Amino acid sequence: MVVPIMLAGSTLWGLYWLPLRWLEQAGLGGLWALTLIYIGATGTLSVLARGQWRVLLAARWRLLGIGLSAALAGIAFGLGMIEGEVARVLILFYLSPLWAVLLGRVLLGERIVPVTVPALVLALFGAGLMLLSDVPGAGEGLLPTFSPADLLGLVAGVLFALTNVQLRAGHDLPGALKNLATCALVPPLAGAAALGLGSTFAAPWWAMVAAVGIGMIWMSAMTAATQFGISRLPLQRSSVLLLFELIVGAVSAALLAGEALSLAELAGGACIVLAGLAVVWLRSSTEPHRAR
Repeated sequence: MVVPIMLAGSTLWGLYWLPLRWLEQAGLGGLWALTLIYIGATGTLSVLARGQWRVLLAARWRLLGIGLSAALAGIAFGLGMIEGEVARVLILFYLSPLWAVLLGRVLLGERIVPVTVPALVLALFGAGLMLLSDVPGAGEGLLPTFSPADLLGLVAGVLFALTNVQLRAGHDLPGALKNLATCALVPPLAGAAALGLGSTFAAPWWAMVAAVGIGMIWMSAMTAATQFGISRLPLQRSSVLLLFELIVGAVSAALLAGEALSLAELAGGACIVLAGLAVVWLRSSTEPHRAR
């Protein structure tokens, strides 16, 4: 039962770009859409975390750290899905296993396995292949060309890795509270950013209701499903299942939005994915499985 639930969560993450772009086309800008989506998700996850408020108060600073990095990751990831090519953003985001290993060493003193350095070189080579390929609106030449969405994907991956490191440190916290923490700070941060940037809020009422509903059902479901699977499966297996998000995202974007990857982008993406899997598999093979 765990594998189907995790595959369902990965599928929802891979298709997440669809409601985001639909809401933007309906007149709800990216930051406002994320604000309302996460308000809905926070409401649902708060209900699921009822009865845990005493633990929340005791671990408030740890949960605040998790919530801050997760919120910034969620905002960067969501905006990247709206503004950029879905597959590129997802692949660059998948550098996160490597960032998690490096951050785990710095923040938790975790041992770095020998494969980390060559895997990092391979991943950066793959990222270079992707970023040297043609990007609409980016520069030309032999230097890497970052689109804003590429940068958002990279930043989201680093912040997601930081969140995972904090979740490892807080492995004793209830899963419901961790799910809630990853969503709760997005509404105030995204809303403040929207106001600060002067983003207009003139969407029809049905789009706002839809955004909250997407958060209550879609966002809360995929957040809970992913956490449920990660906490119950060995790291090697869960990392492979999470790759399904890349497949769903790339195929759906190609079929529905005409976003096909070039040969260089495919080669670069393969390097990044192989590097991430190598680090995860070889690291976890030397450690006993622990629920997180």
